[in-house]
Amino acid sequence: MTLKKLLSCILIAFATLAFAQEQTTKTKIYGYVGNDFFYNSRQNVEMVDGIIQLFPKPIELNAGVDKNTVAQAEMLSVNTRLGVDITGTPVLGAKTSGKIEADFAGFGTSYYVFRIRQAYMKLNWAKTELLIGQTWHPLFGNVAPTTLSANGGAPFQPFNRSPQVRLKQNLCSTLSLTAALLYEMQYASAGPLGTSNVYMKNAIAPDVFLGVESKTTHWTNGVGVDYKTIAPDTKQISSLSAAAYSQYVYSNFQLKAKVVYGQNLSDQLMLGGYGVSKFASDSTTALSYTNFNNVSSWINAVYGSKFQVGLLFGVSKNLGTSEMLDIRKGGKLTNYGCGFYDVNNNSQQLLLDRLYRIAPSVCYNLPNLKFGVEYDFSSASFGTIQRNGSVINPYLVSNHRILVSVNYLF
Repeated sequence: MTLKKLLSCILIAFATLAFAQEQTTKTKIYGYVGNDFFYNSRQNVEMVDGIIQLFPKPIELNAGVDKNTVAQAEMLSVNTRLGVDITGTPVLGAKTSGKIEADFAGFGTSYYVFRIRQAYMKLNWAKTELLIGQTWHPLFGNVAPTTLSANGGAPFQPFNRSPQVRLKQNLCSTLSLTAALLYEMQYASAGPLGTSNVYMKNAIAPDVFLGVESKTTHWTNGVGVDYKTIAPDTKQISSLSAAAYSQYVYSNFQLKAKVVYGQNLSDQLMLGGYGVSKFASDSTTALSYTNFNNVSSWINAVYGSKFQVGLLFGVSKNLGTSEMLDIRKGGKLTNYGCGFYDVNNNSQQLLLDRLYRIAPSVCYNLPNLKFGVEYDFSSASFGTIQRNGSVINPYLVSNHRILVSVNYLF
């Protein structure tokens, strides 16, 4: 889509919204113009050309030199967002609302393109809320780190927006139950064809989430479980994950924490995945798969309003596989997910076993402007994968990241 066509579509959309507003539908446009400059002391696994940074890459030797020691710096404005909140007339005894939100962080033939972030409708009754459309996955939840970086705490924090049908039932003034059915789209599982939502499409069954949350004036506490099935080929694999979180807010102080036990959460930009636990006699056809188990946690403290300081600490640990991995011809394992590497001319299979991060930040907030600086130190331990999903001969690589962000908010 050319820039001229894109602007025409936006103008038509705004004209339509303005007409709808006269018909008792109210709209509110919001967003920001985001400008980010960042420096990394090492090459990293990242998304959106480095706006979403996950972890440092392992050692990859080229003529005896680690090619990932090369530093990098860049400035981008693709983290710019435009959204519309919509409220309409009551339907079926429920209040109606909706959201359309987009940014410029999609990839296409023109490099960066306008992409959908959220698009959903909501029906709200006295104690029940029904949401249909694309928004944050329930594992992301109502408690997430406050970070200057666009990664939002990933890969320690689930990071995923998916199409879904979500029902929230208020059991009392402080306690609610949430159930959701979801399918993958932009954030998808890994497999033989690469990262793709086709594996869940072929499994037919949706991702299922169930959670309970308690919310009072100062405290938010909750737990949730998630069950997902994908079909990388003719065989399926099911994964079970769970999260527990807590948040305390008093005046300008926030303290938040979350722990996630995960199986195959690469679609959430988290570490781990799955591997082949049994091959057919030809050593190429997978007969069954097994999950890599992983536990991640983070704690985040934020203080201030106009002048705001924050600190994030995160840790993630590989717990191995549920079953023994099978070895194909050539003595190699077959794994899919986030944190797996074949290096040294594919002779060594590595896995990110442990990951740590500490990230302090400082922000200065004005009515329509936000200035911020964040320092991120991430240290990753890589080792050679064993058949039980553990590693041997681990070593550390680290990255020092400096992010400077200037945003105009409206």
